[in-house]
Amino acid sequence: MTTKKKTGVEETAPWELTELPVAPAGAKPADADLKKIIRKNYREPIGEDDAVYAEIDGLGQRVCDIGSRGLGLIVPTLDSFLAGTPYSITLHIGDNTIALRGKVTHISPSETSGECHCGIEFIDLSQKDEHALQNFLTAHHARLFGTKNSSADLGRD
Repeated sequence: MTTKKKTGVEETAPWELTELPVAPAGAKPADADLKKIIRKNYREPIGEDDAVYAEIDGLGQRVCDIGSRGLGLIVPTLDSFLAGTPYSITLHIGDNTIALRGKVTHISPSETSGECHCGIEFIDLSQKDEHALQNFLTAHHARLFGTKNSSADLGRD
């Protein structure tokens, strides 16, 4: 969509801002509509200064994000792991070590770094390990966003 300014210069409106449906003033979305847009799983971003890393098959892997249901890794190539394959993972979170199983859900190339992002879903996480992970996520979220909510429910349905 192009528009002509008073100066005579044509501008192109960003595609994502044109032709969007707009709800009438005062309209409230139905519960079914909210369920479509509310993300079920949230993963906290992990920085290089965070004491979080994973070991898979004896090799250390850089964790880029983590949630209560899975984690994301930065791996060198698309064939680093096979999608759909379960792996034994040792997750190091600060002073805690959690031994768990995870299944690779996807591997996709990064558009900028040349590395790949690998998504792993946790399988059969014990209550003890889930509790340790949830404690980390709540504290990490508070550090990132400055919240003091001690009962954050990150990544829960």
